[in-house]
Amino acid sequence: MAVTTTDWTDPIACPFCGDELASPGAGFVDHIHESATCEAEFEFWRENISDDVVGEWAG
Repeated sequence: MAVTTTDWTDPIACPFCGDELASPGAGFVDHIHESATCEAEFEFWRENISDDVVGEWAG
């Protein structure tokens, strides 16, 4: 994660850049579609945990 911690403790802040999100769910999805850097960080994170979450996830 690009922010100074690996713990995502604030659900209304992007864990990758720290920007405030409009909402914790849809706001995060909108944010990563608007920010190429955060989308790339999210995809990198997702690839790293893909073996831990069998069959993807619904959320």
